[in-house]
Parts: sequence; structure tokens; C-alpha cells
Amino acid sequence: MGNITRFAAINTKVKVLEGKLLNNQDYVALLAKKDVGEVVTYLKESTTYKEVLKNIGNSIEVDTLEWLLQKNIVKQYEKLVHYFTGEYRKLFKIIFMRYEISDLKLYLKTVIRGEDLSKAREMVIGSTLYRTMNYERLEQSKNLEEFVEHLRDTAYYSFLKPYLAEEPEKRLFYMEMVLDKLYFKHLAEQVDRLNLQDRKIFKEFLGKNIDLLNLQWIYRGLKFYRLSPEELINYTLYGGYALNYSTLKNICYSKNEKELIQQMMDSKYGFLFDNEDTREIFMERRIKRYLYFLLLEYKKRSQMNIIHSVAYRHLLEFEMRDIISIIEAIKYGLDPKHTKTFLIRKIREEGA
Repeated sequence: MGNITRFAAINTKVKVLEGKLLNNQDYVALLAKKDVGEVVTYLKESTTYKEVLKNIGNSIEVDTLEWLLQKNIVKQYEKLVHYFTGEYRKLFKIIFMRYEISDLKLYLKTVIRGEDLSKAREMVIGSTLYRTMNYERLEQSKNLEEFVEHLRDTAYYSFLKPYLAEEPEKRLFYMEMVLDKLYFKHLAEQVDRLNLQDRKIFKEFLGKNIDLLNLQWIYRGLKFYRLSPEELINYTLYGGYALNYSTLKNICYSKNEKELIQQMMDSKYGFLFDNEDTREIFMERRIKRYLYFLLLEYKKRSQMNIIHSVAYRHLLEFEMRDIISIIEAIKYGLDPKHTKTFLIRKIREEGA
């Protein structure tokens, strides 16, 4: 099947869905709100989130709002999967694995803390159509060992089981890291099964994403956790675009975060580290903003390929993050001008 045939219908659908995303005027309006209730009211009355928020009051907790927005992302993406067949359909099913892993991390935290697993169900976000775990069975687990055993028939079991022997205080950390590696491993392997054009553009985007996540991980591992080079290497993601294994290994063996920064300042990712005053608070936003504009660039120069479907999910997620950032900024009493610096999307003043 050629790409024109494969993507003509799906790209039309994506274009319609993207037309429902918040625009600059919406962001300006949200930034002007005085409390969380006003933000929720605006979303319910003036945007396509009215359907998502129709059954909730304006005094909603931020965690609940974030959960609803995440569930909406999964729901919107489910609308696209049936447009694909073969290896492409398999790819988009793997993308749903990311949300299932989010649920799995939630369950792991709950069982390790000895809390009621059935209550965790209230906050799961994974697709009910494409799940691979038996949530009801997991909720019957009495301890971590039993929980992992209930994953035996899934892709997660063999990756999590070895960590049952780890020190209790380190188990969750290691398990979460290995789950992230598993997701990117499955995603990268499936991308290799696409046609040449789609494989090239997807691998480039995925590789740059992996590069940035690795740099963030290594920087934080050095500065905040004082991890050994071996630990840092063990949990780096494979499949980067500009940072190969040899480069990553050298970075992991940096004496400290300052040496890492010196190595990276002249690289294409130097923007992550170039402002000492805002390095920590804006690192994640810089990563997401870089990816946001990268996707917009891809969309401009790409027509009948996979990037439009990939971009839509990310744009939805970036929008969710910005909505939550605006609400949190309002709660902390930040002025709109300051709040804009925390957003992924760049906001223009109306009339500018």
C-alpha cells in the first residue's frame, strides 16, 4: 500500500481533530483567569473540552482534571487506530502501551506502599480497547511478588521479576526505569517495520526525543541521585539520533553535572544547559518545546506520511500540560507574564 492511499483519509481526520485544539486566543483567555473555577468554566463553555468536563463541577481538583484530560488523549487517539492496518496498526497499538505503563506504575506504587489496589482503578488512563494487562486480576494481589506473578502473561513480567530481589527502597525506582526502556524498545523495533519514508522521519523524531530524555536522566542522576556511571548507563535509552552509545558512555562517566554540561554546551542540545539560573525548572519545558516546534516543522514539510498522526498525540499532550501549568500557576499566584515562561506553546499577545 502506498502512502497516498494509506494516509489520505487519516490525515484528513487528523486535520479535523487538530482544528479542535486550543488556539492562541484560548490561551490568552485562560492566562487571564483568576482562579481554577474560571479556567474550568472557560474550558467547558468555550472549547471542545466541554464534552470531557460536562459532568464535573468548577471546584475540581487538579489531579482529577489532569486524569480527565489524559483519558481524553487516549480516547481521541483510539479514533485513529482503525484507519491503519498491518505493521502500522501494530505501531499505534504499541503507543497505547505508554498509557498502560503509566497505569502499571500507579499500581506498583500502590502495592509497594501496601495500599488498596482497587482504589488505584479510579485513576487509570490506559485504553480499554488495547490493554494487555488484566486489571481485575492485578487488583487481587496481596503483595508485590504476587502482583508481578499476575503479569506473567504480559510483556512486563520478565523485565520486572528480576527486581524483586532488589533492596525494597530501590525496587520502585528500578522498575519504573526498566518499564520506560521496555516501551522505547518495543516502539523502536516496530518503527523498523514501516516503509522507508515513514521509518526515516519517525526514527529521526524518536531518536531526538530519546537523546533529550537521556540527557535529562544523566544530568539528574549525576546531580541529585549521585548514581554510579554503571547505573546511569544501564538505564539510558537506546536508539538516539545524535548521541550514540559511545557518546552516552562518556557522558555517564562525567565526574559531575558540571563536566557533563561542558561536554554538551557546544552540541545541538546545548540549549538544555545554557542558562544556569533556570536550568532545573525549565529543563523539561525546554525538551517539550523543542519537540513541539520540531513536530510543527515536520508537519510543514511532510504530506502523506506518518508524522501527522504522531504529531497529533503529542500536540494533545502538550496542550494538556499547558492547561495544568496555567492552573498550577494561578494557584500559586503567578502573573500571566511569568506563567507564559512555563508553557510549551509560545503565546502571542492578542493584536501583536
